[in-house]
Amino acid sequence: MENLQITKQDDNTINVVKTMPVSFAFTPEYLKTQREAILKSKQDFCDARDKEIEEIDFYLSEMTKLGVVEKTKEVEEVVEKVINE
Repeated sequence: MENLQITKQDDNTINVVKTMPVSFAFTPEYLKTQREAILKSKQDFCDARDKEIEEIDFYLSEMTKLGVVEKTKEVEEVVEKVINE
């Protein structure tokens, strides 16, 4: 068969890749609508990430107020050795 690649994936499986010609027809109205939808989706995504960053910054600020600090790498390695022994 044309436009077909078959390869052995493992002892029980083959992988089949079909290549088929694809054609698209667009109207200006459709493309403009798509562009608007994508821009809105992009803005919604960025707004959500900004909210998450704001929340993380708040938690970090609260940690500072409460005196919570990061573990040092040396302490983590010692704890791992003691647990594993």
